Amino acid sequence: MTQAKKVLLVGWDGADWKIINPLIDAGLMPNLSRMIQEGVMGNLSTLYPSLSPMLWTSIITGKRPYKHGISGFIEPEPSGDGIRPITNISRKTRALWNIFTLNGIKSIVIGWWPSHPAEPIDGVMVSNHFQKPVAPYGKPWPVSPGSIHPERLIRNLVSLRVHPQELDVNLVLNFIPRLSEIDQEKDHRVETIAKIISESTTINRIATAIMHHEPWDFTAVYYDGIDHFCHGFINYHPPKLQWVNEKDFELYKNVVESGYIYHDYLLGTLLKEAGEDTIVILVSDHGFHSDNLRPRSVPLEPAGPAVQHRHYGIFVAKGPGIKKDELVYGASLLDITPTILTIMGMPIGEDMDGKPLANIFKEKPTIKTIPGWDDIKGHDGCHPPDLKIDPVEAKAVVEQLVALGYIEEPDDNKKKAVEDCIRELQFNLARSYMDAGLYVKSIPILEDLYKSNPDEYRIGIQLVTGYHRIKDFEKARTLLEEILERKKKNAKNAQIKIKEFRERLKNKSADEWTKQEQNEFRRLRKEAGINISAMEFLMGNLLFEEGKYEEALEHFRKAEKKDKLRPELYCKLGDVYLKMGKLVEAETSFKRTLEIDSDNSEAHLGLCRVFLKQKRNLDAIEEGLASVGLIFHNPRAHYYLGIAFHRLGKIIEAIQALKISIIQNPNFVQAHKRLVYIYKNRLKNNLLAEKHERLAKESEEKLKNIQKTMEDISSINKLEHAETSLTSDLTSIMEMQNKLINKPFDINKTIIIVTGLPRSGTSMLMQILEKGGIEIFTDEIRKADENNPKGYFEYEGAKSLKRDSSWLKDAKGKAIKIVVPVIQYLPNLEYIDYRVIFIERDINEIVASQKSMLKHMSKLSDSSVSKILSQQVHLTKVMLALREIPTLYINYNETLIKPNDTVNKINKFLGGLLNTSNMTEAIIPALKRH
Repeated sequence: MTQAKKVLLVGWDGADWKIINPLIDAGLMPNLSRMIQEGVMGNLSTLYPSLSPMLWTSIITGKRPYKHGISGFIEPEPSGDGIRPITNISRKTRALWNIFTLNGIKSIVIGWWPSHPAEPIDGVMVSNHFQKPVAPYGKPWPVSPGSIHPERLIRNLVSLRVHPQELDVNLVLNFIPRLSEIDQEKDHRVETIAKIISESTTINRIATAIMHHEPWDFTAVYYDGIDHFCHGFINYHPPKLQWVNEKDFELYKNVVESGYIYHDYLLGTLLKEAGEDTIVILVSDHGFHSDNLRPRSVPLEPAGPAVQHRHYGIFVAKGPGIKKDELVYGASLLDITPTILTIMGMPIGEDMDGKPLANIFKEKPTIKTIPGWDDIKGHDGCHPPDLKIDPVEAKAVVEQLVALGYIEEPDDNKKKAVEDCIRELQFNLARSYMDAGLYVKSIPILEDLYKSNPDEYRIGIQLVTGYHRIKDFEKARTLLEEILERKKKNAKNAQIKIKEFRERLKNKSADEWTKQEQNEFRRLRKEAGINISAMEFLMGNLLFEEGKYEEALEHFRKAEKKDKLRPELYCKLGDVYLKMGKLVEAETSFKRTLEIDSDNSEAHLGLCRVFLKQKRNLDAIEEGLASVGLIFHNPRAHYYLGIAFHRLGKIIEAIQALKISIIQNPNFVQAHKRLVYIYKNRLKNNLLAEKHERLAKESEEKLKNIQKTMEDISSINKLEHAETSLTSDLTSIMEMQNKLINKPFDINKTIIIVTGLPRSGTSMLMQILEKGGIEIFTDEIRKADENNPKGYFEYEGAKSLKRDSSWLKDAKGKAIKIVVPVIQYLPNLEYIDYRVIFIERDINEIVASQKSMLKHMSKLSDSSVSKILSQQVHLTKVMLALREIPTLYINYNETLIKPNDTVNKINKFLGGLLNTSNMTEAIIPALKRH
């Protein structure tokens, strides 16, 4: 593959093919049309939650939000005294421009969200705060501190800013031809439009100027204009919706289309500046409903406008080495960074979640990998480590652990705004885990949030979904019924309050209500309403998963009576009919889904399954390909394609499809078994048949163990059910660990981790290992004291493991202490193995020892602390088993009584070469105390 000299990445937030295609056909977007003719185009699937700061950070890192650390629109101030727009300070991984800086590649970054404060990269960065007009026209317009790097450019860039009141009226008339009919004293939507135009213009002017005057290899330019035009005016976009005011429609029906046309003009200036030797990539993070799926109202909740988003954004690429006039299928926004790294001839981090889009190139590219970019030393243009903040910190027990000195002190978040902000960040984090299929990680977060916010139904519904996914139907049903009852009760109370509200304001018209009164009424009206269709749909889902298809069908039909434009409902109806063997009804339901939403991947897959049952294999292949073309990462779809190809005798295509399904889901038992049949009976290759037979059996065993541990996790109900949950069966976890203990390992590539609760004997274990000849990884910052006269053997950086794990590579071949619960943040690193020695002690003794050490500073009761600590131990054991980290469990009191037994276990676990006689000397029973 010919390596391009330069790459230009352009981001159009919210751009959608459904709006673009008619404009291209009408000749109104010539620059984008030329890009498509000279390159490739396709859908770009998004992630959930589809919130722009999270998505654009995933685009520029190749990682999901739970890895990169950006989880919302706002974050707490480091002081804890308020909130602020999200910054890049919370990002905990290198972005593409940091990787380039590390390698001497110059970058220009303009307006990326979030990119404030500007990072000191090799090149230029103008943050997403620079273009915002913060002062009236004619008044001083200060530059946001930290918005430009390097600062030498400030003076020149300031002169390129465009204020909304500077705009040529003829430009605004393109958006609002009937501008003169609008009373701007009452209708401020004109101001909104002007502001969006001016900010997009500013971004474009500084981008082209910097590209022209500064050296660069990579440029990234982000525009939020299309997203803002759509959020404000999509309901006025033709065709007219029945419930939209006729006058408003006539005034504002051109805004969205004009926004796209203006962005095409801006794109043309970028293309001209970039030149023909540059690979140009245009992407959007999500699409926008512009047809019958436009919601009538936006939920009154944080990030509520995301309900207007469509699952697919846009992808276009052109330039040297890129195919021409072709379609790309199955692209995800996670694939952008791996693709650009491949273009630049650089390796992809194995810790990235995306893949390079190899099929866009004329010649097959050489794809190289490294374990990850974050651990490579060198100047990368990131902010200094002391600027890294983690906005979400725990409370209660964490405060106690801070006082103990085992973790760093969290922010003191007291104001309601900060608490609400943290709730949203945690909720978005849980949804990110859910989107990745990591329900084990999402459920505890959602349980905590729901307990504190029982009237936030969206949190409860997500938790129901989580229980649903791990097949804990009893909990899911109980919680859903609880939510329904709570909603009905609150709705009745809200209806009474609405009557009281109207009585109180009966002498004022709605136009005279204050902003506060308007918000109060909207909140009450929201609370008074009940979405019957949604509730029936959720109950039908539960019954379907329980195998109660007739009952599920009854609830789905009730939901249909209330909402006949719900694509996911008809998809589920198709699933029910398939299970009941009613293939005609199933086909009708899936086709109805596609009538409502033509880009519904699951509906295409549903038709593929129907056609397979009807032996219509060619039709099944067509629908299966349509499904993976929309969302490529779907192992079920590739599996069904494999079956269809196999039936038609297309063995090579069948094997390819089945292998993709296994790559996407290594434990796909049915795919392995289908390959066994093909290799054994069609290709007579017993060696490969035996391989997949073995893998199928291993996958079945692994799935059984994982299901057991997931059930075990789901049985934990924070605090109030701690005692009963901890009696659940841990046999499967111990069985998994027993198999891992004897796994071969290279001690020089292994980090030996001592863990356990604070005051459980971790320091004693560190002494034992040191006496045995293991080098201890410690900075000796925390000195010995009366509580630990032999020393703590700690490394200060371990307390911040959640935020920074770059130091772990220096601990290979050594022992380090990482206590519970911090150990849960241990990263997956391909080039490092872990072996864990977990010391356990009676919980009551630990609580007493902590109280003694803290001089009774704890604010929690002993029983509450015991419950929380027990849960932390339990969940850590599950985590270690699920991640298959070899773990040796040591009992504190047994060690004091039979030191030789413990020493021999540790020696065997670590290879059998330790000095056991010296190790025994480190065990001093007299040190046991409260």
